[in-house]
Amino acid sequence: MNQNPQLRRCTELEYILLGDLRDLLEEPADNETARWLIAVLDALLEALPEEYSLKTSHGYLSDVVESVPEWDNRVNALEDEYFRLFRRLGQLRSQVVLGVDFQRVAKQVSIDLKDWMTAFVSHHQQERELVSMAATYEVGGNG
Repeated sequence: MNQNPQLRRCTELEYILLGDLRDLLEEPADNETARWLIAVLDALLEALPEEYSLKTSHGYLSDVVESVPEWDNRVNALEDEYFRLFRRLGQLRSQVVLGVDFQRVAKQVSIDLKDWMTAFVSHHQQERELVSMAATYEVGGNG
């Protein structure tokens, strides 16, 4: 699956933002850090729907389903996970915004954001692996 330039830029932006998020989670838990966290989370919450829109212009992982129709359930599960990750990120942003005393909630928010980042990166990896396996399946004559 060839990635279009817009999607590539969107994905690159997400990874830059994830790096920023990691850096911010190492900073002292103060109001300045909270403001920057909100800004980065807002940027991610804006980038994720754009990425999804670009990925689904012909159907989510449609190349995979076309190559290996019986993997439709796997593709649907990944798509559902994408929506769960997006909703969870919005919830985490709300925790930062609503955390009147950010220092008090910072430790748990930090743990939750690190868990989210791990799940998000894993999700992207699973997408890439599924696309690669489908291409191999198709080229190998199994399809």
